[in-house]
Amino acid sequence: MKPQQRELLRLALLRVLEANATAYGLGLEALCHLAAPFGFVEPEAAAVAMEIQYLEDKGFVLPVNKVVSPENRAWRISAAGRDSLAQLSGE
Repeated sequence: MKPQQRELLRLALLRVLEANATAYGLGLEALCHLAAPFGFVEPEAAAVAMEIQYLEDKGFVLPVNKVVSPENRAWRISAAGRDSLAQLSGE
């Protein structure tokens, strides 16, 4: 994936997580599916997982702790992620 595509995927993932205002977060399959309106039709799960890990390392997304089925990881946007999106959109 080219650097420009990677940046757009990261932004798409942040926007998807921002739109999901629940405490439950979204899993990898949902993130792959919901990235389609941003131009990422059927992105590879491995690529999405790598970018989610990057965003998590940067503090833009947070893992959701699941008691039942913790192997099905999920994430939600953090305050830093929302702030970053707001700065990009000039809010």
